[in-house]
Amino acid sequence: MSIEAAKESLLRRIMEFYGDNLLSVIFYGAHLRGELNEIDVLVIIDEPYDPVKLNRVADFIENIKEPVEREFGYFVAFELYVREEAENFHSSFMDVVKAYEVAYDRDNYFQNLVRDMLNPERTIEYVKYISTIEYISLDEEESGGR
Repeated sequence: MSIEAAKESLLRRIMEFYGDNLLSVIFYGAHLRGELNEIDVLVIIDEPYDPVKLNRVADFIENIKEPVEREFGYFVAFELYVREEAENFHSSFMDVVKAYEVAYDRDNYFQNLVRDMLNPERTIEYVKYISTIEYISLDEEESGGR
């Protein structure tokens, strides 16, 4: 079976599993250039239906990844984020923006996220914010939390 059929099945399963909680499904990576028979997919959901990320990952593997791998024979590599996680600057997104295909994007959520991420002013603001958090944490640790 073709890699396109596997991607269609993957998208269908993702949409059925997450329903209205789904924000974006993005295919990316070497399979788009015909270099590998591996499907890379980024999935962003709105709210964490389970507070434990490991449980959400296990659900994805059991209900989506493994059935598609068994049926089509392609390895599925995935990134799974909730909105709050996705809106923090992820270095893994830099791999995604090299070559990607939007399969589903509610209200252009991912496209807007990429636009913001590639905006130099936004990136500088984020780096300043992270630097401040790390600096504050370090000061609190050195002073014994005082």
